[in-house]
Amino acid sequence: MGPLDRRRPRAFLAVVLTLVSVGGTIGAAHGQPGARPLDVAALALLLVAPLVLVLLVPRPLLAVPVAVGATGLFLVAGYPWGPVLAGPVGVLVGVLLSGPAERARRLAWAGAALLAGVVVAAAALREDAPPPATLLGGAAWTVVVLLVAGAVRDRAARAAEARAAEQARRAERERAAVADERLRIAREVHDVLAHSLSAISVQAGVGLHLLDRDPEQARSALTSIRATSTEALDEVRAVLGVVRAEAGPAGVADPGGADPGDAAPLAPTWDLRGLDRLARQAEAGGLVVRLDVEDAARDLPDHLAGVVYRVVQESLTNVRRHAAGATRADVRVTLDGPAVAVEVTDDGAPSAAAPEPGHGLRGMRERLATVGGTLDVGPAPGRGFRVRAVFPWATAPRTASCEEAP
Repeated sequence: MGPLDRRRPRAFLAVVLTLVSVGGTIGAAHGQPGARPLDVAALALLLVAPLVLVLLVPRPLLAVPVAVGATGLFLVAGYPWGPVLAGPVGVLVGVLLSGPAERARRLAWAGAALLAGVVVAAAALREDAPPPATLLGGAAWTVVVLLVAGAVRDRAARAAEARAAEQARRAERERAAVADERLRIAREVHDVLAHSLSAISVQAGVGLHLLDRDPEQARSALTSIRATSTEALDEVRAVLGVVRAEAGPAGVADPGGADPGDAAPLAPTWDLRGLDRLARQAEAGGLVVRLDVEDAARDLPDHLAGVVYRVVQESLTNVRRHAAGATRADVRVTLDGPAVAVEVTDDGAPSAAAPEPGHGLRGMRERLATVGGTLDVGPAPGRGFRVRAVFPWATAPRTASCEEAP
C-alpha cells in the first residue's frame, strides 16, 4: 500500500492542484494574448485532473487516460499553455504513490510518456506553441517530480517494513514471555504438588498398613498427612499470590516502566532453613535424611537459596518415587570457591543408567540454567543414585529472580 491510498491526503493534494492549475492558468492567460480566452469549458477541463486524483486514482488504468486526455483537449482547443500541465502530473504522482508499488511505477511512467506525446501533438497543431527548449524543460521537470515521488514511495515502503518487522518482533517477544510465564508457573506448581503429594502418598500407605496393627503409628501417619497437606496448601497459595501480585489488579502482567531493582520476586523464596522441613517430611515416610549444610552456605541470597531448596525438594521426591528399597538419603550443600554444590544421594537399588528425564529433572535443569549452573544425575558410586547441582554464587545477579527463585 502507498502513502496516497487513503482519500484524505489525495483530497488535500487535489486542492493544491486546483489552486495551482486554475490560478496559474488565469495568470498565464495574461501573457498569452494569442491564446483562447478562458471560459466555463476551460475551467471544467482544468478541474478534471483534481477530481480524477480524488475519485479515480484507485483505478489508475482509467485515471491516467482521463487526466491526460482532458489536458490534451485543453491544449488542442487553444487555451493557454503552462500550469495546466500540473494537473496530469499531479495525477501521475497520485498513481505512483498508491496501490501496489511495481504496478504503480509502471503505470505512472507510461502515463508520463502518454502526456509527453499529447503535449508534442498539441504543439504541432498550434501556431503559438512554446519553443522546443521550453517543452523539453517541462518534460525534465516532470521526470524529476516522478523520481522524487518514487523516492518518497520507496522510503515509505521501507518505513512500513520496519514498522511491520518491529511489530512482529514485539509479538514474538510477547509470545515468548507468555510461554516462559506458563513454563514458570507449571514448574512452580509441579515442584509443590509433586513433592507434597508424593509425601502424602507414602504416609497414607504407612497409615493403611498400620491401621489395624498399630493404631498409634497410623494416627501419627495421618497427622503427618495433615501437616504435609497444610504446608502444600500454603506453598500453593504463595505461588498463586506471587502470580496475582505480578499480574496486577487488571489480571495482566505489565512490568513495563517499573524499576527492575524494585520489582517483586516472580516466585516465592525460601532460605536454607526450609531444608529441615523437607527432611522431616521425608522421614515421616520412612526415609532417613542426613543434612550437611555448610555454615557459609546459609548466607546465600534468597533467590539462590530457593534454587537449592527446589533441587533438594525434587531430589527427595524422586528418591521416594523411584529409588527402590531406599532407606536413606544424604543431602550436602557446600561452597567450593565461587560455586555452590548441592548433592543428594540415596542407597536405593543400583541402576545401570540414568532414568528417563521427566518434568522434575527438566525443571531442575531449567532452574539451574537461569543461574548459570549445571546438573549431573546418575548412579552413585557403589549403590544408589546421585543428583549433583553446581552453580556460581559470588557473581550471580540479584535481579534474575524471574526463574531463579522457587
